[in-house]
Amino acid sequence: MKIDRSRLLVIDASIAQSSGETEHPVSKICREALNCILKICHHIILTRTIREEWKHHKSKFARKWLCAMYARKKIKNIEDAALPEVTIKQSNVSQNDLIGLEKDLPLIQGACAGDGIIITRDEEITKIWSRCREHIKTPQFVRWINPVHDGTECLKDL
Repeated sequence: MKIDRSRLLVIDASIAQSSGETEHPVSKICREALNCILKICHHIILTRTIREEWKHHKSKFARKWLCAMYARKKIKNIEDAALPEVTIKQSNVSQNDLIGLEKDLPLIQGACAGDGIIITRDEEITKIWSRCREHIKTPQFVRWINPVHDGTECLKDL
């Protein structure tokens, strides 16, 4: 299937960390997801905050993959200050959910600067998002994809 246009994605460090060289199903799926993004004409957004997270959590495979993405000019670097505003109605969100949302706010902001798509393995933030999304004002719809549960085929159909 031919892709109509490339998508601008945000990839959580959980994918980078899980893409190690083992044959464990999760690692294999995360590598397949990253390779799928590399081969398709998708691009990724990196902010300083997201880049720092990657630096602390990336596997050897993810490091090589990121170099390949840079070589193909498939990375859009965005300054944190230039990210769109995301507003959380704190009075309607529990304290625990608020902490989780604030921790992953750079992913949400990055997604809003792109095509609204976050690739992650973090099930906790997706659950928090499901509970709280009606209390969060974003410039566009945000879609969370977990390649372990959703499969890597969904990346081809974005």
